Amino acid sequence: MENYLLILEKLPLFMGIEPSQIVPLCRTFGCYTRRYGAGELLWLRGDRVSAAGIVLSGCVQAERNGPDGSQYIVARHGAGALFGDVLMSSQMQRSPVDIAACEETTVLFLPLADIMRDIGGRSASAQTQFRLNLLGEISDKYWALYRRIGYLSEPTLRGRLMRYLEVLSDEQGSDTVLLPPTRETMAAELYVNRSAMCRELGRMQREGLVFLSRRECTIVRLAE
Repeated sequence: MENYLLILEKLPLFMGIEPSQIVPLCRTFGCYTRRYGAGELLWLRGDRVSAAGIVLSGCVQAERNGPDGSQYIVARHGAGALFGDVLMSSQMQRSPVDIAACEETTVLFLPLADIMRDIGGRSASAQTQFRLNLLGEISDKYWALYRRIGYLSEPTLRGRLMRYLEVLSDEQGSDTVLLPPTRETMAAELYVNRSAMCRELGRMQREGLVFLSRRECTIVRLAE
């Protein structure tokens, strides 16, 4: 765990906590690390989730199958990302998705039961700050889901693409946004056909609505 301290101390989850307190706090919480190979499942749809995870290295993604059997990527989490915290906090909800490693991945797990158990002593204030940070993370994810519902509810492909790009712009704080690593991933996130999506992006660029350069996309209409 000490090898990943530089990652942990930069996370919003540990904001306001001294770096020297992070590893002892994690040990007190009963945190543990697991390594996964590419494609290996962390948990399955329908599983109860008792511990959130922090991606220390690699990448995990949430997957589910559509009515036609096609696999869709619901979310992707790279190094430093917190996932499973909303599910962990629910007493009744089971996972609606499979969680799989995209590549060789190391995850730090945070058990809810130990996080909520008062530890007292010199670590009490750090634990309180950690809980406040966790609530903030859950709140942020609620609003991110709200925005996601917004673009998925768009009836047209172009409308969905524009709303999606606006969400990325808000999240990344720029009119030039970094797109997912592949067009397949982007199409899966949008629940659309990849070829149709690429054709529509090409039309949008020709009409001057966006400018595409590999993984970067500048939203011209927002920049005006």
